[in-house]
Amino acid sequence: MPTAKPLRVGVIGPAGFGGSYLSVELLNRGHQVIGISRNPGKLGKHERYIPRPVDIGDTTIAELAQKFEGIDVLVSEYGPHTAGAGALLYMPFLETVRKLILAVKISPVKYFLFVGGAGSLHVPTTSECCVDHPDFFMAYRRAIATSEAHISYMEERLGILGTALRTYRNARIAEREGRATDEDRKAIDEYEKDIKNKDKAADFIKAGRTAYMFFDGNTSFKWSFVSPSALYRPGKRTGEYKISVDDMILEGEQKDGEGIFEGRLTGISVADMAIAIADEAENEKLVGKHWSAVGDISEDNPAPSYLTLESVEGGSR
Repeated sequence: MPTAKPLRVGVIGPAGFGGSYLSVELLNRGHQVIGISRNPGKLGKHERYIPRPVDIGDTTIAELAQKFEGIDVLVSEYGPHTAGAGALLYMPFLETVRKLILAVKISPVKYFLFVGGAGSLHVPTTSECCVDHPDFFMAYRRAIATSEAHISYMEERLGILGTALRTYRNARIAEREGRATDEDRKAIDEYEKDIKNKDKAADFIKAGRTAYMFFDGNTSFKWSFVSPSALYRPGKRTGEYKISVDDMILEGEQKDGEGIFEGRLTGISVADMAIAIADEAENEKLVGKHWSAVGDISEDNPAPSYLTLESVEGGSR
C-alpha cells in the first residue's frame, strides 16, 4: 500500500533472504529501492528499483559512500555471499560492518538500519547476550529441528549443515515415537555432542552480537539495530508482529530441570520481519534502539527463501 511520503531506501543485499522480502515490501508501499550488492540485478526489474553493483569487500570506504548518494534510509541486510559453513565467519563479517558504518558517516544517508542477528538480544531481566549463555545453542538447534520450514530453508542456504539438521530431526522424531534405532540414537548423540563442543554457526552468531558494540551508545550517526528473533525463517505473511527492545522474547515459563531457552524460543517469518523493518524506515520510532520482533510462525509450511520483483506489480525477473 503506497505511503504519503515515498522514500528512497537503499537495501544492502537486495537479492538475499531478508533483503529480497524487504525490497518487495518497500516497492509495494510505493517507495524507491536502491539495491546495493555484487549482483543487485538478480532481484529483477522494476521502474522504482535501481541496482547499484558494488563488491563491498573490494571497494574503499569513500567509494562505498558514493554508492549511498541520494538515499534517505539505508538498510543493511548484508550476509556472506559464499555458501555452506565457510560463510559463517567471525572476522570478515565484523570488518564489513566497520566499513559500512564508516561509509555511512561520510555519506548523505539520514538513517541507517542494520539487521544483525538474535545473538545480541539479552536473556530476559539480565544484561547477558543470549549467545553467551551455555544453554542457548542446544535449545536453538532443537527448536529449529522441529520446523520443516526452517530445515528446508537451511538446506537451500547452507547445504550440508541443513542436511545434517534434517538427519537429526528425523532421529528425534523416531525417538519421540518410540521407534528409534541404534543409528538414530547415534545420530542424536553425535549431533548434540558437536553442538556442546562448538556449534558450527557459533562464530557467525557471535559476530552479530559483537557488531552491536559498534552501535551501542554511538551518537555520531542515526541508527537502529535490528535483531530478528531466533526462529527467523520463511513463512506466512500475517501482517502482525510484536516489538521487544534489548530482550529476547521467550514463551511460557522455564520448566524444572530444563535450560531457560528450552522449548521457549520465539520466531517470525521473513515476510513479517520485512513489514517491521519497513514500518521503522517510515516512522523512525526506534532510533538508537536495539530491537527485535516476533510473530506467528505456527503455520509450518516451507516457503520461498528468496523473492524476485515478479512479486511486485509491474516487476519482472
